[in-house]
Amino acid sequence: MDPLTHGLVGMALGLQNGGSLSLANGTLVASVIGSLLPDADIVFQIRGDYAYLKQHRGFSHSLPTAVVAAALTGWVLTFFYPNYGFGGLFAGVLVGFLSHLFLDLLNSYGVKILWPLSQRKYTLNLLPLFDPFLVLICLLSKQSVFWGLVGFYLGGRWLLKKWAEKILRTRFFPEKCLFSLNVLPASANPLLWDFILETENKFIVGSLHLAKGSCQIFRKLVRVREDLAAIFQKTLLGQLFREFTPFYHFYVEKEDEKLVCRFMDLRYRVQDRFLHNGTLVMDSQGRVIKEIFQPYSPAHVISL
Repeated sequence: MDPLTHGLVGMALGLQNGGSLSLANGTLVASVIGSLLPDADIVFQIRGDYAYLKQHRGFSHSLPTAVVAAALTGWVLTFFYPNYGFGGLFAGVLVGFLSHLFLDLLNSYGVKILWPLSQRKYTLNLLPLFDPFLVLICLLSKQSVFWGLVGFYLGGRWLLKKWAEKILRTRFFPEKCLFSLNVLPASANPLLWDFILETENKFIVGSLHLAKGSCQIFRKLVRVREDLAAIFQKTLLGQLFREFTPFYHFYVEKEDEKLVCRFMDLRYRVQDRFLHNGTLVMDSQGRVIKEIFQPYSPAHVISL
């Protein structure tokens, strides 16, 4: 989620136990700081997009880090809010930190919430990266109804997602979803959902509009043979995509006695292309000649 939403949710949580909306409220300040702390990994941007995207939502978005960061930050805040005590400030930071992890878990980018036990990015694919409805709930709801409205909204989105899955399985792709079907939020519109359908020999990427009852296919991608897949996934670029996204695909072309493998992150699209891509070139002997990561734009080339 975006920093604004994280901060507003942290503010709403900090006000749950009463107190004023001011810097004098130590619990409020602790919760807001905690809700923003995980995105301190923005410091990796100093080393460029590759370093940042490789680390973003990694160890800084894990449960062990939440406890350590809350303890350190709570201790620092005791110098500014001695009347609140370490326990209360620690709890405030921890609640804010956990709210950040929970919100990021709800969108498609994913978080390494179990780091260092697991390098996998977990995602529930329920919210877009920016959700104006959640922002309005934080701004307009009273403390007494905040949790109820958040629960109602998230529950409603979950039901719409399940409805979308049912429509895709029964109306548009009956008996074709042999492996998996992943439904992802396409935008802030809760009636519009993206999907990634994995069949025996291809990936089908598209969008479903619940109100219109229409399904639009964006791309049909042929699956790579398992023996080739094993080779390319062991390369630096292959390992990068395996850690970077839960949903990726690659295909192989032959160009002038060379094998060209093109990777793509299936989660996010811009017009007629996927947002994050990569290109790997091998010679006829299977030796890597070039590996490049192309985040955001095909013109943005990062050599590995």
